[in-house]
Amino acid sequence: MKTFSYKVLQLLLLTGTLWICVIGGQAKATVFVSNLDDLLTTGGIGDIHALFPGGTPYGTDTARFATGTGNSFLLNTITLEFDAVAPSQQWGNINIQLYRQTGNLLLGSFGNPVANSKPTQWPASTTFIDFSPLTEITLSPSSQYYIVASVPTGSPTSAALLFTKSSVYTTPSDWSMVATTAGNPFASGEYLVLSVDATTVPEPNTAALLLIGGLMVQIGCRSFRWPNKSPEPTAVGAVRSAVAVRVASRRWLSFLR
Repeated sequence: MKTFSYKVLQLLLLTGTLWICVIGGQAKATVFVSNLDDLLTTGGIGDIHALFPGGTPYGTDTARFATGTGNSFLLNTITLEFDAVAPSQQWGNINIQLYRQTGNLLLGSFGNPVANSKPTQWPASTTFIDFSPLTEITLSPSSQYYIVASVPTGSPTSAALLFTKSSVYTTPSDWSMVATTAGNPFASGEYLVLSVDATTVPEPNTAALLLIGGLMVQIGCRSFRWPNKSPEPTAVGAVRSAVAVRVASRRWLSFLR
């Protein structure tokens, strides 16, 4: 019965630990910085500026953002707005790369374009397109990054991207966004329409760690055996016992005679 109760306790502790790890460690995707909601009525529209194959004549577009405080972030997608009147192949032929500002370190590239279900302010003319990292990208907290967009030489089409003149953006925390650097002089001072979606990397759950520690203590105590301090019988003791038995036997026999 004791063995059964101990096994049940182990199972309960393990189940509770796993449950807390799952519930406490869950994190959801979040749009941490975005200007997709800048509207024409609030001065939030710039123009459509094209990126041409090989960067001729205007080169690339470079959009910058900074992460907030806290834990690291797993980057999920970035979203850009395209002129949907142009051929849809434009978002399949655009190069998008992410760099860390410190050291200008290339972190990875984006691809797999998918239309975002969020409607634009001109649903018949423009569309939001999501791009996901081709390899896993982790962002550090309180760090600056920049996205470089270009169209490779030989592309059958240019990429028509939307910009906004407004510096307004939304963030649920303390991320930030600054003006885009573009080779096109007509885009000077404007902001590429952009959003960054990421997931906070959770810290180890304290309660789960305590449960794990309790489980390990239980297992350790169960497995530990105190040494037996009772002296083992010696040969001398055994001889004395035998002699005592023989003496007692002789006395009984004398009594019976």
